[in-house]
Amino acid sequence: MSQVRESVRELLADKRPEKAEELARLLSEGAWTHDHPITYETAKSFGLPVRSDIPSEFLDLMNFYPQPVRRQPTVEYLPERRLQEGLRGNRD
Repeated sequence: MSQVRESVRELLADKRPEKAEELARLLSEGAWTHDHPITYETAKSFGLPVRSDIPSEFLDLMNFYPQPVRRQPTVEYLPERRLQEGLRGNRD
């Protein structure tokens, strides 16, 4: 988490220095998993310098590489620590 936080802070240092620390914390604390996209609207609400005017050539190119649709998330986020069944008795 600290590596992600530092990377985000570095990426935002030139573009949004006044919000770099706050956004680095927000984006690195596990609110989103790596397979959950942050939408344009969400990024814009964070004050990030995003654009929605993607050239049609880019969109045409992206159509050649469709991504599979997943019915089930690949990562389950559990905010509380869980003990594995086999480890409970070995902690004494």
